Amino acid sequence: MKRNLLIALILAGVVTGLSGQDRIITRSNDTIDCRINRITQREINFELVTQGVKTEGHLPLNEILSYSVSPASLPGQAYRPLHTGTAGNLRVGLNGGLAYITSSSEAAEETMAGMGLLSTDAREYYSKLKTGWYGSADATWLFNGRYGAGLKYKFFYTGAVTEGYFDLGDQINLYYSIYSENIFVNYGGISLFYREPIGKKEVFSLYSSFSAGMTFYRNESEFLANGLLITGRAPGFDGTIGLEYDITPHISAGAEASVFASKLKKINITNGVEDQTRELDKENWENLSRLEVAIGIRFKLWNR
Repeated sequence: MKRNLLIALILAGVVTGLSGQDRIITRSNDTIDCRINRITQREINFELVTQGVKTEGHLPLNEILSYSVSPASLPGQAYRPLHTGTAGNLRVGLNGGLAYITSSSEAAEETMAGMGLLSTDAREYYSKLKTGWYGSADATWLFNGRYGAGLKYKFFYTGAVTEGYFDLGDQINLYYSIYSENIFVNYGGISLFYREPIGKKEVFSLYSSFSAGMTFYRNESEFLANGLLITGRAPGFDGTIGLEYDITPHISAGAEASVFASKLKKINITNGVEDQTRELDKENWENLSRLEVAIGIRFKLWNR
């Protein structure tokens, strides 16, 4: 009689334990019987009891094939018999901000001053030309929530205008004219991406990316009422670091800083009548490198 009672108590304990048992199945088909303590947007925190020793662990959701949560384990959470993760998700980012061209303009200022323009006006002109607006868009596929690869596009614009008397070297005439430039730089390339969640709730994350691709340069200039178009293309490289905050599981906002590098070694020049291609000497390469800061918004698609 006492033995039957003991067996009944043991079975009751086993059934009670099983009723409160949670389960995690990983993508490598490993099964973890545990107690799930917390489920965030990115990971599951759980406890294991092995031979009376309690240990805590956590797994990213992207490494989990499915999980089940018992109501007895998390009473405040609805029972979810199965949750299937995705192999990755798509991150789309849009950014806009300011950029500063890092190349020296000293030689260009001296050339313009040599044409008769005041040195102060030449300095102010190139100071304006070195600062401009830029925007970017990127689409990145995150394989496990941290690493990813994708495409990046960047656009930069700057412009400046000045006016004064110019000496074209005929030693007779001085010409009063407006001199202006509008510069457009487009870039497209492939990128590698990495992000690292920070904080207990993981609503903040740091990220970085590196991109390589092609730069397309366009300079629309005007002098003595004549227009001149200068174009060219060259390899380009971009490195970015940033911080973002998850507003919702699918939308986040962030700020970033980046370094862009590219140099033109050959340009095409046209005045609407004649076209010519010019190879630039090394000391005259057009340096398009710049520093950038921006804010933006990101959309996370298929983020389960």
